[in-house]
Amino acid sequence: MEVFIGREEYPTMESVDTGSEIETIPEEIAIKASLTRRKLNMNLRGICGDTKYLVELSEHTLITMTTGEKKGIHLFIAKEAMHTILGKPFLADNNVQLGFSHKQGEIFGYPEQDGSKLC
Repeated sequence: MEVFIGREEYPTMESVDTGSEIETIPEEIAIKASLTRRKLNMNLRGICGDTKYLVELSEHTLITMTTGEKKGIHLFIAKEAMHTILGKPFLADNNVQLGFSHKQGEIFGYPEQDGSKLC
């Protein structure tokens, strides 16, 4: 399962962080996707103690799921290169379930409109 920010595709399992309280993207993605942004001045400290400087916020940014469903999320934009992160707000708002299968490996369970899970 992937998400699209603008026209660019990003794999979800590389982006999910169940401990993150916010969604973040590097500035280059925000520029490439021509996102509407407002200035922000905030430092974010990671669990390893590293600090990232968040310079902008893109509010109610539409991302498109592989299913074609569009979601509005807030994206905090980092000046330095960093991973795109979909955190707790995204996971909770979308009823996403994460798991592990010996056959499939990591599983990202996203609810379909008919009630089934897309993994």
